[in-house]
Amino acid sequence: GQKGGGDPTISQQTAGTITSPESHQEEPTPSPKEMEHDTSSHHNISAENRPHQPAYKSVWFIVCLIAMLGTFTSGAFIALGVISANRAQEDEFNRSAQDLVQKVEAAWDDYVTAASWIHGQCRDRTFDRMEFRQMFEYFQNAGLDFQAMQFDPNITHDDRDFYEQEARDFYAEYHPQVNYRGFIGFNTANATSLEPRWPAPFYFPIHYMEPIVGNEAAIDLDYHASGSRKRTVLSCMEFGQPALTDRLRLVQETEAVAYGVVLMHPGVNVSMQEDVWPKDLASIVIRIPDLLRRAGKDQGEDAKVYLYDNDDSTNPPLFLGAARVVNQGLGQGALLVLIDEITLSDLRKSAPDLAVEEVIKAANKNWTVVVHAVDGTFEASHLIPVLGGCIIFVAAACLAYWVVLNTRRIEELNRMQAAADSERAALIIENANQAAKAERELNDFIAHEVRNPVAAAMAATSFVKTAINQPEPLQTEEARACTRDDVNIISNALKFVNDLLRNMLDMHRASNKQMKVTLSPADLLHDVIEPVHAMLQQRGTKIKFILECPSDIYVKTDRLRLKQVLLNLGRNSVKFVEEGFVRLQARVVDNNVELSVDDSGPGVPEEKRDKIFSKFQESLDMLSQGTGIGLHLCKNLVDLMGGDIYLDTDYHSGIEGYPGSRFVVRLNQPPLDSAEHDGELHNVENAVDGVAGGARPDSVSKTEPLSDNEGEQTNQPLQLPNRLSVLFCDDDPILRKLFIRTARTVAPDWEFRQASNGETAIKLAQEHSFDLVFMDMYMASVEKQLLGTETVTLLRRNGYNNRICGLSANDKESEFLEAGADVFSFKPFPCEAKALTQELFRILYYRHPGSEVHEIVSRPDEPRLSSTSSSPELLVDEVP
Repeated sequence: GQKGGGDPTISQQTAGTITSPESHQEEPTPSPKEMEHDTSSHHNISAENRPHQPAYKSVWFIVCLIAMLGTFTSGAFIALGVISANRAQEDEFNRSAQDLVQKVEAAWDDYVTAASWIHGQCRDRTFDRMEFRQMFEYFQNAGLDFQAMQFDPNITHDDRDFYEQEARDFYAEYHPQVNYRGFIGFNTANATSLEPRWPAPFYFPIHYMEPIVGNEAAIDLDYHASGSRKRTVLSCMEFGQPALTDRLRLVQETEAVAYGVVLMHPGVNVSMQEDVWPKDLASIVIRIPDLLRRAGKDQGEDAKVYLYDNDDSTNPPLFLGAARVVNQGLGQGALLVLIDEITLSDLRKSAPDLAVEEVIKAANKNWTVVVHAVDGTFEASHLIPVLGGCIIFVAAACLAYWVVLNTRRIEELNRMQAAADSERAALIIENANQAAKAERELNDFIAHEVRNPVAAAMAATSFVKTAINQPEPLQTEEARACTRDDVNIISNALKFVNDLLRNMLDMHRASNKQMKVTLSPADLLHDVIEPVHAMLQQRGTKIKFILECPSDIYVKTDRLRLKQVLLNLGRNSVKFVEEGFVRLQARVVDNNVELSVDDSGPGVPEEKRDKIFSKFQESLDMLSQGTGIGLHLCKNLVDLMGGDIYLDTDYHSGIEGYPGSRFVVRLNQPPLDSAEHDGELHNVENAVDGVAGGARPDSVSKTEPLSDNEGEQTNQPLQLPNRLSVLFCDDDPILRKLFIRTARTVAPDWEFRQASNGETAIKLAQEHSFDLVFMDMYMASVEKQLLGTETVTLLRRNGYNNRICGLSANDKESEFLEAGADVFSFKPFPCEAKALTQELFRILYYRHPGSEVHEIVSRPDEPRLSSTSSSPELLVDEVP
């Protein structure tokens, strides 16, 4: 039963009921008086039909109204859609154009930054020409395109000869092809050719320049000679800010409609240097196409961009350059197609509908940036509005048609709806009753199974309490024997309740596919059958245990879960067999590995065979000592491994009066080639042999601690580290005390600290370095309510990198692992020394696949534990 849920059969019944509600109702035979009444009322019904005729006229009126509204709505939708589409494309273009304008400004800022950086590197004049060349190569590698980068020192007439000789020597040595003529310039405003510079009090020659090749004509050109260059120099010296020349036709330019400008930068006034400022200039010769190419990088749509100088000294606004920016894809740069020169007034006259004009600041000038849309881009699509209008019109027509049909069916649908509501209400009540019944059955089962062992434990506890409270307790052998019996009763009762709860938890996890199985090659005889056989033999009974398994059967399976299945089946057999045998068998049938557990017990009654694998079945023994869920858990585990389990109804033990029973587990896996997998199995065994006395990997459970009886079967002892610092966090002081007391029985030299909540644990972890932290899930106090998973997350965030083990009586493994814990263990811990040692060893060294490795910090007298492993499930190579 599922609380609040539904049964598929109920849903089918519901559907059938709604479809034909009359099928479940028997109409009573009418009496003659009723038949007479029906006959007499026939004319009244016909009379009632006539007044409904005007209703059809109102329906047709509604239909016509819907058609008119549909037509008007579809037309309005188309008109508004077309307007909206045009407006959307206009907004899209404006965003794209504004983005392009901003990119122009950003590209210009890059050049200004570069000029400032050049001045900053050269202002002390302590560099040489090789260092200036390196600076150029850095800019070139950064992708900044320019015609030339320059440093223009302020040179007095007295120093002219020295600088000219230095340059002459440099070019003669490194660039012999250069015809160096000394300082040159346009000596008059109307000069059209360069000539040696006339004497002047000072000069601003282009003394340092890269690249030299292609720019030879500009070597030691004096910017202070005349014209636009001189005005730019004076602006920099007067205001201490970057300045631009007017439009220039560069000597090296090959494009017919390409111009350039020179950006001059006086640097900045540095507070730590008390020298004359401004003094020298850094300059960059910029081609307008290079500026547009840098701005157009990663442009979304093609566009035309125009630049105009509003502050040109001759004829503002003066055309600087224009190009069509063609997008070549992300990261591919922009393809420029230069556009012929055109005045701004003519451009405004021929502007398309989609155009943006903005004024930007470029050093000491104002530039106008004009962006035009290219034909074929930003065109609005009217398909969707037209299609939407047609859909609205068709929908209106369909609605009108539906109104006609719906009017004729309303009464029938209302009647059917009423019947369906009645049936649905009945089904909801029935479903709720079934869920309540299932919950009562579960509660009754738990109460029945727990009441007897708890009552026995309580009675035995009272006897023990009375015995030890005597003036001279336990002085006689009889008293000690009675007390030992009472302690055994308490131990067995608590183990029974613990096994019951654990089996119910495993059953829930397996039923909901939350339990994971790991299939790996296994030696059936040594890895599965023999360990189970040894566990069963320690019962101290007169039962003969028979083991039949070839030594060469290898199969891919989950060793831990398969052993759990066989152990449950074997213990069931031991419980029912008084004298006789229990046989564990493995064989290959039809190329499939098959295991079986058979015995010489009383057998399974026929009336119980069909439901033997169901939940909460009554125990088959007279004392009702079983939990009723063991076989159901076995079936779920076998299903998870992809196998089948069944009761062999044809089996007979051969002993008269004791037919016995035989459970068969079919793995649906072919046997593996032993030669092919010997190496893999050998690697697994070697990896385990190096760990703490050679414990087998399947003896280290991934999640659950082994019970006390299972822990006794570890043939080779595990060796725990001698000294560890441990923090145990739990809100229950009794559990904290009992855990520390129990742990010290196997690790007497470990240091323990306690915390009652997550906040305290975080504080202690910041003050002390713990090797291992145990963290309970649910901890509550008056003001502190951190969950265990939240505490683990905060510990990891604060830098705690050692082992963390999550604790809970519920299945919270996935939550703890996601929070950052290394391993998870169910409460309570086993009390028997070997089982507790094995569980602590698993907590210290088990590693979940794909999880982060957190090491155990070694003590000064301990060897360091490695974080690498040859086994996928262990964290250690060797332990002393």
